[in-house]
Amino acid sequence: MQNPKWRVALLIYNGAWASTIYGSLELFHSANLRQPQDQQFQCDLLSADDRPVQLYGGHSIHGDAVIGEQSYDLIMLAHYWGDFELVTQQYPKIPPWLAKQHAKGTRIAGINSGIFWAAEAGLLNGGRATTYWRHLREFEQRYPKIQWQANQASVEHEGIYSSNGQNAAMDLSLHLLEIFCGPAIAASLGRDISSDSRRIYDLNLINIAGFRQHRDLGIHRAQDWLDEYYSESVELQQLAKQIGMSKRTFIRRFQKATGELPSRYLQRLRVEAAKHLLGNTEDSIKTIGMSVGYRDISSFSKVFKSLTDFTPREFRTRLRPTGIKNTLKVD
Repeated sequence: MQNPKWRVALLIYNGAWASTIYGSLELFHSANLRQPQDQQFQCDLLSADDRPVQLYGGHSIHGDAVIGEQSYDLIMLAHYWGDFELVTQQYPKIPPWLAKQHAKGTRIAGINSGIFWAAEAGLLNGGRATTYWRHLREFEQRYPKIQWQANQASVEHEGIYSSNGQNAAMDLSLHLLEIFCGPAIAASLGRDISSDSRRIYDLNLINIAGFRQHRDLGIHRAQDWLDEYYSESVELQQLAKQIGMSKRTFIRRFQKATGELPSRYLQRLRVEAAKHLLGNTEDSIKTIGMSVGYRDISSFSKVFKSLTDFTPREFRTRLRPTGIKNTLKVD
């Protein structure tokens, strides 16, 4: 058996939610079981010192290791409930350790309120993040140099990821799994985990979060609207008027802020939604195209391939593991 490809640290500390620790741990373990002869992850429960950690639910656990000079490819920060000031005083070593790890290129994922550790380390100053809604106001006051995205389910900023709820946290973990292991394993595990709910895809998309890294509030409002109504007929003239701009000014400012024309951004939204449906439903390709805003399959397929290098049929085929039923109806 080969050595694991990736080292993952799940940081534990007093007040951490066990579900956000073990949920991620079990997901990575499941990825290992999919390829038992080619282990993907080595996961460590990591604590700041040798003392036992008192979890939110009352159980006491010890970490597998203590933070030090070891390097990780990914660090997961568990959701937390309690007094943030108190817990930062208890663990003064965590913020500088995170800063050092991030400087080495380590990805850091804060599950809901867990993102406050990255904020405390100064890693998000001038950047963007989201968090659990109950903590948003407190975080806005405590970390005013961060653009807190209340309506974003998941946000990425320079290799630092954040989420704002239970479902978003699982989606974030699956997104990270896709980064490290590829779409096939992530899609397979995603179907296993969410097959009971098949929830509608949330268009607060982490895959296009980079287009949100600007400070034009008017364009943010336009993006909020497009994120919600992407599947409807969109008139740029009407949208520009809605946010108090002329169409020409709107297009110019949108492109300056995001690097994309608003029409292309809209295409990205629709394609990201379609990718999720192709991987997680048995709907026909035509039905999926219409549900994300395209009136005919030819236009849908053309736009989809321009952004992914695959046709919708090819994309779905690549996501479906051998032996899994694959419905590829066009009608």
